[in-house]
Amino acid sequence: MTNVWSNWSGWVKSWPVALLEPASEEELAAAVRDGVAPVRVAGSGHSFTPLVESQGTIISLKNMSGVIDHNDEAKTARIKAGTTIRDLGPMLFDRGLGLANQGDIDRQSLAGAVGTGTHGTGADLGSISAGVDGFRLVTASGEVVSASREENTALFNAGRVSLGSLGIMSEITMKLRTAYVLEETGGRLPVDEVLARVDELREAHRHFEFFWFPYSKEAIVKFLSETDAEAKPRRRRDDGVETRDEKIFRLACEASRYLPFLRGRLQNFLTNASGRYSLAADALGRARWSHDAFPSDRNNRFNEMEYAVPTERGPDCIREVGAYMRSCGVNFLFPLEYRYVAADDIWLSPFYERDSVTISVHQYHRQPYQQLFEGVENIFRRYRGRPHWGKLHTAKAAELKNLYPCWDDFLKVRRDIDPTGKFLNPYLKDIFGVD
Repeated sequence: MTNVWSNWSGWVKSWPVALLEPASEEELAAAVRDGVAPVRVAGSGHSFTPLVESQGTIISLKNMSGVIDHNDEAKTARIKAGTTIRDLGPMLFDRGLGLANQGDIDRQSLAGAVGTGTHGTGADLGSISAGVDGFRLVTASGEVVSASREENTALFNAGRVSLGSLGIMSEITMKLRTAYVLEETGGRLPVDEVLARVDELREAHRHFEFFWFPYSKEAIVKFLSETDAEAKPRRRRDDGVETRDEKIFRLACEASRYLPFLRGRLQNFLTNASGRYSLAADALGRARWSHDAFPSDRNNRFNEMEYAVPTERGPDCIREVGAYMRSCGVNFLFPLEYRYVAADDIWLSPFYERDSVTISVHQYHRQPYQQLFEGVENIFRRYRGRPHWGKLHTAKAAELKNLYPCWDDFLKVRRDIDPTGKFLNPYLKDIFGVD
């Protein structure tokens, strides 16, 4: 039987010699030690780049899920690396805890989110990787090593965002906080007003982001703020079960695909389907526990590019990106997404020592993305953008070295812990400039 692995969008496929699913750290260590190189690790396949691609061994962590233990006083928990963020939320909530922040997609495994620097939004909040307090890593020889700020410090600095190039995490200790409730508000605002007020909106809310269809003169703003209001329950749909709004959006994508002259009108229709933002101080929102408040159902598949640019340059950058997308002649429908992430000290984090705005560009999975993304990427480069490691980009070693002050420090740790390059597939060799 042929082993086939595919990412979520369906654009990355691989046919490895072995596709393994260990259920314990011991089984994982044996799989790594005996695996045919390159050995790559798969979480939930929500990266859009060929990070997992291998003709050797692909190891899935889907059977390594759950909370091992937690510390009420320190507000930390040891978590198996394959635990999806969606499953993790209720597990932590049952212990009176929650993640400090997360994104609006929660399909990712914890290890995958950490390894690629995945994030939510919040001016004072870092990525998921910034919440890592320590981890256990299975190395190329099958040895298991631990890293934290006090133990194997260089490995800790390199390993919190490492693209799975140092080894495979078996468990991760996360810094958490007491479970909390978030209230969602938002709606439509003129995009020029949003961009003129971004500093004010960012400071007024714990979480602020906006979505902008470039053919519309309005953006859809979203706020999440802590509240003492009673949390309302949320029933999550199974993956693949579309909501009414998702069905409408999928039909719009298909219509735009075959009738591209409709894309402007469709983008305005989709924007107008969102209510207007209320400026009233007592405007009521929807209150939910954090793990229910953060995620959105995302069943319409897409490919994505995202870059992090300096916070102060975000408004100019997205204006330029929107103007390009309207003028380039490429058919697209998805909105741009604009979020905030606080600076951190992780060597390969896109947010290393830099408060950032992230700007995301999406393309429906049944449409080619290369021409659209190439033009947008050229704009991101002019703004000293750093690519999201799990999303499409064309940056290679020479360019990346100039964007990451600790690039050489990371490469040294990588060579020391994996001298034969067991974890490097051709894509990663290009990224790191390895022959």
